[in-house]
Amino acid sequence: MRQPRQTLDASTLNRNILSALQLEVDLGTQALTRGEADAAVTFFQSALSKLTPDQPFYDHLIHNLLLSYVAVTHKLFADGNEELALKFVNSALALELKGEMSQDTVFRQRFADVFQGLSVYLFKNAKFDLSVQCVRKAISINDHPANYVNLVNALSASGQPARLSDFTTEITHEQLGRHLFIACVPKSASSFLKTLLLDLTGYRDMFSVFAAGQSEHELDLPTIREFAHLDTVTQQHCRASDA
Repeated sequence: MRQPRQTLDASTLNRNILSALQLEVDLGTQALTRGEADAAVTFFQSALSKLTPDQPFYDHLIHNLLLSYVAVTHKLFADGNEELALKFVNSALALELKGEMSQDTVFRQRFADVFQGLSVYLFKNAKFDLSVQCVRKAISINDHPANYVNLVNALSASGQPARLSDFTTEITHEQLGRHLFIACVPKSASSFLKTLLLDLTGYRDMFSVFAAGQSEHELDLPTIREFAHLDTVTQQHCRASDA
C-alpha cells in the first residue's frame, strides 16, 4: 500500500512543532508502506498527541492511525495473538473524525470503508460481535446502502437482534407507529383480511415494496422508514428465507 507524502500547513502551527509533526507523519507513512504497522502506530499516535481537532491535518492523522490499527490487527490475527488483536480493534472503534474533514463526503466515505473492510475481516475470522460493531461504525460515518448487507449478515451470525438505530436515526422508539404485516401467498384471501383489518383498526394501508413482479416479496427500506411513525397494515406476498 503506497502512501503519498502528506504536507502540513505551517500557517497556524509553531514551526518547531510543525517540523516534529512532519517528521513523525513521514516516518509513520514510510513504516506503514513497509508493512511495519507497529511503528506506524507509534509515530501517528505521537503526532496526533500534538494536535487538537481544530488544527490542520487532525482528521488525516486519525485516518492514518486507523489504517495502522487495522494492519496491526491483521498481523496479530495471523500470528495467533487474538487477544491483543481485539484490543486494537477496540482502539480503532474509538477513533472519531472531529476536524475540518469530518464534513467532507468523500473523506468520510474512505474512513467508513476502512471499518467496513475490518467488519468483513472479523466476520471471516468468526468474530461476529465485533464485526457488527465495525459495520455499525461504518454506517454511523457514512450511511451507504451496501453497508446494510454486511450488517444483516453479521447480525444473523452473531445472533443479535437489530436495533432501530441500525436502519434510521430520524425516529425514536417512542415515535414508532403500530404495524400489522400480513405475510401471504397469492389467492389466499389476504386482500379480504387486509380490508377487514383496515376497517377494524383505522390504520393506513401501506404498500411496502419498491415494485411488484419479481421483487414483490422484498421489503423496501426507504418506504419502511417513511411510514414508520404511522399505524399501518401491509399485505405482501412473501416466500421463505433464512432472514
